[in-house]
Amino acid sequence: MSLNVTRLFSPFLQLLGQGDQSRDQSRSILLLRLENIPVLDGVLDRSALHGLLQHLTMILGQAVRPSDLMELVAPGLFAVQLRDRTVRDAATIAHRLLAQGQTPLSLCGRQVTPVMTGILIHAETPDLPPVAMLMMNAQLRMDQVADADLGRLTIFPHDPQLSGPTLTATISDAVVAGQMEAFFQPQICCDSGRISGFEALARWNHPVRGLLAPGAFMPQMTPQDHNTLTLFMLAQAISALRCWDLAGFDVPTASINISNCELSDRGFADCLLWEMDRQDIPACRLVIEVLESVGPANSNADTRDNLRRLSQAGCRIDLDDFGTGYASLDAIRQFGINRIKIDRSYVTACDIDAGQQRMILAILALAERLDISVLAEGVETREEHAFLAQMGCDELQGYAIARPMPLSQTLEFLTVHKTSAANLPTIAWRG
Repeated sequence: MSLNVTRLFSPFLQLLGQGDQSRDQSRSILLLRLENIPVLDGVLDRSALHGLLQHLTMILGQAVRPSDLMELVAPGLFAVQLRDRTVRDAATIAHRLLAQGQTPLSLCGRQVTPVMTGILIHAETPDLPPVAMLMMNAQLRMDQVADADLGRLTIFPHDPQLSGPTLTATISDAVVAGQMEAFFQPQICCDSGRISGFEALARWNHPVRGLLAPGAFMPQMTPQDHNTLTLFMLAQAISALRCWDLAGFDVPTASINISNCELSDRGFADCLLWEMDRQDIPACRLVIEVLESVGPANSNADTRDNLRRLSQAGCRIDLDDFGTGYASLDAIRQFGINRIKIDRSYVTACDIDAGQQRMILAILALAERLDISVLAEGVETREEHAFLAQMGCDELQGYAIARPMPLSQTLEFLTVHKTSAANLPTIAWRG
């Protein structure tokens, strides 16, 4: 979510200007973003959703000093100023606010759990930066939050370089400069515990801003950037499969994300399949992840043809972020979808949240009827892992298994995983 920071926070900054901050020894800005608004909007009516935002505003406002300021600056986005706190104290307060904001509550007879992401920017220098600069730092950091860090608090010192111009280099330039890298996150089978595959995730090693997740650069990407990045990630996925094979590991698949932009390119399927054949990698080992918006009703003839050709050639097709957008059952039928990925917004706290449990069970029942498999992504805890496995989810992905990692680290992960599996006790079954 890239926003005009000055315009977005203008009323908040005006309120801050009413107090004397000239003697402050430190300043901190905390942004809290409600991540699962689309999900909540689907189960709550407008008045209930408005009530939720009012409730969050009230409990967050009551949790800080009167001299601090807390405001709902945009739908689902809260800003908090903390004055004269050490970084340790500011972090303690931020953790407490995040925990209070994510407490399950009952609305209109439904149990809901807000999922909030926190960014804390702290400045403690002789010349404190203006609050507007801290706000800009916080918003830019929020734009760069990786999927795996949603629902968590991340703390940063104020960085003056982040308040400068936005990214100027394109992804195409970054690929040529060798700044792009593929990270890999493992997926495991619930029944056997074996590795079922890895998802390849793009990372930009930016020379100024450090390692950037897709959320920081995807909004600025052109169709050419999308095409270049897809070819780069395809090459990285193929190289990874060959690397795992040579090392003697059984990794069945690698997944790459494909946007509607590439799918609408008439020659996309031919290009991808030609590269797979050239590298002597069977098509069945590549998983194509597409969004729910790819459906017969809102895709062109080239998109439909590309998906059919890829499916017929043996590529597996995943429907990503299932439950967050427009899900077309016709897309599952016509495009040969092999697997749906339950979005992390449904997975969070699924072991204790009855509402989350009902949604997951409904998705699992649907998948069983359609004879397709289910992978839950964003699995953060052992308890979520256990619940999903017990309910019959086929595969899992998330921090409870492992964080995304460079290819070199996957070899160590696979070695440890293989050793752990070999040491599991054998249970003799007696009928």
